[in-house]
Amino acid sequence: MVSEEDLLQQGKEVPGGAAALREMIDQDQEATKSGSVDDTQTSTNAKPAEQQLDTDLVAGASDSGHEQQQEQEEVQPSSDKPAEQQGTADAVAADSRPHALTRDLVGKVAKDNTIMVTWANWHYHDFVMNWVEHLQAAGCDAFIVGAMDDKLLEFLVSKNIPAFSMSSGLTLGDFGWGTPTFHKMGREKINLIYSFTKMGYDVLISDVDTVWLRNPLPYINAYRDADILTSSDHLRNTVQDEGLEKWPEAASAANIGIMLFRPRAHDLAAEWVDILENDANVWDQNAFNDLFRRGSKPLPDRTDRLFECYNGKLKCGILPVSIFCSGHTGFTQRMPDKLGLQPYVVHATFQYSGTPGKRHRMRERLWWNDPGEYFSHPKGFIAYDGTVPPMLLEAAQKVQRDFSLQATMPHFNLVNHQIKQMRAAFALAQARIMYITGRAVILPKLMCGMDRWWAPHDGTIPGSGLDLPYICPADHVLDLEAMSNTMPENEFGPNIEFREYSFLQNQHAAALNASVLTLDICQDASTCADGADKLKPQLHEEALKAALTEGKVAEAKVLHFVGGIERLFGGWTDEAAGERFKRRLDRYGSIWCCVNAHPGHIWYDFFFDQLPHQDRHGRTVEKTWEPVTGP
Repeated sequence: MVSEEDLLQQGKEVPGGAAALREMIDQDQEATKSGSVDDTQTSTNAKPAEQQLDTDLVAGASDSGHEQQQEQEEVQPSSDKPAEQQGTADAVAADSRPHALTRDLVGKVAKDNTIMVTWANWHYHDFVMNWVEHLQAAGCDAFIVGAMDDKLLEFLVSKNIPAFSMSSGLTLGDFGWGTPTFHKMGREKINLIYSFTKMGYDVLISDVDTVWLRNPLPYINAYRDADILTSSDHLRNTVQDEGLEKWPEAASAANIGIMLFRPRAHDLAAEWVDILENDANVWDQNAFNDLFRRGSKPLPDRTDRLFECYNGKLKCGILPVSIFCSGHTGFTQRMPDKLGLQPYVVHATFQYSGTPGKRHRMRERLWWNDPGEYFSHPKGFIAYDGTVPPMLLEAAQKVQRDFSLQATMPHFNLVNHQIKQMRAAFALAQARIMYITGRAVILPKLMCGMDRWWAPHDGTIPGSGLDLPYICPADHVLDLEAMSNTMPENEFGPNIEFREYSFLQNQHAAALNASVLTLDICQDASTCADGADKLKPQLHEEALKAALTEGKVAEAKVLHFVGGIERLFGGWTDEAAGERFKRRLDRYGSIWCCVNAHPGHIWYDFFFDQLPHQDRHGRTVEKTWEPVTGP
């Protein structure tokens, strides 16, 4: 674990970043007034960070302490046209540094004075590509990407993607939600808003963990009176159409991951920056919510649902949660599907497995562009029918919901049934003696009886419109971060690769679908007819070796098991291999949260039905498994 103090001692914290971009814009504005630009004043004096950090790293510190020049006057767009179409007196002189953020650079890609912006470091380069490719597929090319390190900048330039250098001095690794690095990254965003509005552009800021499915520019341009449009963490739609949400009915926290700022909102952006610079402990999203709500009130005479905000100085709007989706309305509730709407964007929030969880969610919905090699594998794939008895679904639907442990039982009975099936599939993928080690497991479409959150609830998050039971994202049950990490084979057995439940529905999986062999697991071994496509239940390793390593079974790219995969694998004859397998799957289960207790979370147990056994925390389970909170 590398601490903030360690980074400072190593000299990894460097000046620069979006704060320096803001200073450069301020200086360019002053230079424009005097008719000249001093190139020596625009250097960010920054170098890229070199420290590669893991997802748990607590890294980064406050800016270097350099005072940033403050612009006091309100900056209005000098023209409705982009910078390159304005007169010389109105344009910001170009900075001499390669890929510096200037009006001229932005003007080359802006449309109707509007620009979409995201930013990232190298760790998120695949998210950047997914963001760019989906926008292009939606018909939008008015975007630019801020590169927080030189490695990403060089990559984007090589792909001919419009980009500018931010030289943030932050890690090349995962920011880690809630860490000092995460909060410092958020401050970069606010400085970008300041910079673009000061240049006179309408800026649609978008976190990189979003997927754009429609071109948003026509939508936001339909609200020309809006100074700010923001996405929201509201969990229930207040309108049935594609218009803005009603205020104050949709008064949950604004989510600053997707925001439109017009130059008229520059004063709010400047005050936002000042608040964050003066208090390193303020969360950027909370600061924005405090600012824009100040003096807010409805405008009943307006039909567009804009409302007064920021002491009555601005007009704000809440983007519809049904089509500008959070991770909950988009992935968990699937609100666009239920309303028959096509979303503009889905933001991978409300999820529980870090960066791998965000990527997996987009893959589940076929909203992630993977390279061709993702759809091939030297050993092939394992798929199975994840059947769920109707009685388990019915029990989860009809349970008397409260905050008690007893009320969680139908949910755990439902999930445990599916966990048992996954355990068998993972065993088939890992068993060495069968010579199919490394076959990737195609996960099932999971059903859950209760939502997952970070606080006590009775099955649904307060204010949510989720119908139970529901198709739950894999990160609601599985620790996808742990599953994505390489574990030592001598302790956890061979690595198990996995794919999302919709893998074979992807258009790039055509070759795999042409090589699927369905294997039927007989209900009764004594009456199981001989045949290459039939398998007796409860087979141990040697029998499975004979059945699954010859002829067309071995040659098939996908083995599709039907008839109850949980009944196929009879156990490990190699006791040590079984112990390694258990240690691995103990890491695969995540938590459900929460009942009204402290702690209130409950760990999923892949071996709930194998009695007696010890769970991942060393607690002995001797009788029927029951949910226990903690540790």
